[in-house]
Amino acid sequence: MSKVALARETELDEQYLEMYQTAMLLAQMYLQTISAVIHSPVTERELHTHLLISVRIRTPRSWTVTWCKKVPVQETPKSQRRVEGLRKNAKYAPGRYVTRELPKGARDRYPNTTFNALPVEVRGIAIYYEGFLAKLRTAAKGNRALKKAERYCIDRGAKALAECNSSLAELRQVQAALECSGLRDLQPLADLLSRGQKPD
Repeated sequence: MSKVALARETELDEQYLEMYQTAMLLAQMYLQTISAVIHSPVTERELHTHLLISVRIRTPRSWTVTWCKKVPVQETPKSQRRVEGLRKNAKYAPGRYVTRELPKGARDRYPNTTFNALPVEVRGIAIYYEGFLAKLRTAAKGNRALKKAERYCIDRGAKALAECNSSLAELRQVQAALECSGLRDLQPLADLLSRGQKPD
């Protein structure tokens, strides 16, 4: 479980959190489904799986779901090459297994060829679960894009309100000056209008 918690500021954040939780459930169900097939007495040969689903919170506003490969770590040059591409600062000891994230590419879905290394009996299961994970990735990406647009609109609105309120304060001062002069000196108003016409 990640020590970083997802932000829960808006309804979009709540939905994003729910998608993360669903991804976690899918990862758990995948392991249970694979385990059931591997240990089934109907299975005619010994099976194994070295692909796992990893769901990680990266920042309070971002989570990812990826496929990882279990890699054995041994004190041989060949095995050291096999564990290249581990997460930054990953710690591992010889004789243990570590997980390495598989590249997905720019799309939201892993290609079916990603699972060719799995036994044919469980390959379809992995592809089945990946279909749902891809839907979650696509929806999560849209959710974050809308959240970013929402923040941009709020910031832009706040800036416009601040500028308008500042101008209103100046207009009140100019109006007071005009009333004091009996409207004989309109120069303060002219100065204010000329400043407002300058480009940002």
